[in-house]
Amino acid sequence: MHFISSESQVSDNEGINFYELNLKKGTEFNRTCRDFISHNKSIQLLIKDISFEQVLEALKKEFRYIEAAGGFIQKADEYLFIHRHGRWDLPKGKLEKGEGIQEAAIRECEEECGVKNLKIEKPLRSTFHLYPFKRDIALKQAYWFYMTTNFEGPLVPQTGESIEKAEWVKKEKVMKDILPDTYLTIRDVIKEALVLST
Repeated sequence: MHFISSESQVSDNEGINFYELNLKKGTEFNRTCRDFISHNKSIQLLIKDISFEQVLEALKKEFRYIEAAGGFIQKADEYLFIHRHGRWDLPKGKLEKGEGIQEAAIRECEEECGVKNLKIEKPLRSTFHLYPFKRDIALKQAYWFYMTTNFEGPLVPQTGESIEKAEWVKKEKVMKDILPDTYLTIRDVIKEALVLST
């Protein structure tokens, strides 16, 4: 999703759908979001003259809101990634009842990869995505943290969460193989974290 003002210019060759959203009309807003989700993943949704905060509050009211937390983890000159559902990703998972965001981020990284001795260095941007959930749609907000570790043990991917592998990779592989083969929101988190890691 992209948010612009009515004065902003967008290139004609960009694959963007323009939506005039009326947040007061819940049915219309819900239908627009469902239409966006059902489109090919290359389509972008551009929202004019509505702030991100307004849209986020409307989405929370319309759909099931889920919070998750995870991490971009560095060990020396390598970074930890998981491979799940055919794409590279970062470890993350849902918050448990009464659990803090940082606590959840560390727990989920440990569970999904078998990594230990994690230290949170700095919060990163949050990401948001809509996805089919049971018979409805969920809005997931993922809180991300830049973490470091000196862990030397073997990585153990959590296969029960569909994680095929967990790997330490160098920056060259991140740029060449992982960034082109991950989700757009995860790509933004990785790029932000790589700046901190240098």
